[in-house]
Amino acid sequence: MKLVVDASVAAKWFNLEELSEKAVEIKEAYIKGDLELTAPMHIIYEVGNSIWKNPQLTEADALDAVTALVQLDLQLLEPTTERATRAMEIARSTNITFYDAIYLQTAEELNTALVTDDQTQITAGKGIAKVIVLQESKL
Repeated sequence: MKLVVDASVAAKWFNLEELSEKAVEIKEAYIKGDLELTAPMHIIYEVGNSIWKNPQLTEADALDAVTALVQLDLQLLEPTTERATRAMEIARSTNITFYDAIYLQTAEELNTALVTDDQTQITAGKGIAKVIVLQESKL
């Protein structure tokens, strides 16, 4: 099974938040090889920013977390003209940010589901790609 994962889920792997346990189940299924996870490349920077902002993490913990994120070796898609163009179309038609739209574009391109805990993504995704709400996800 392949899923597109967004930063609202991946950030929960390193920051204790509501539904972190559900997010960690997804990460562990990926590590076991039971699940493929794909994301646009900027997920590293979005999640890294959430780690940086987390006052509960020491500097050493934050460095370890961002290193662990990169070492997960998610399938990261690089930007292309086609991807950026489609993401801009999605962003403008749904009134969401460009960096959120790229997750929907990725799910659409790969014809797979996006797993998210972002209500904006959930709402915007209707008619574009299948969206799995983290709270309702079952592995």
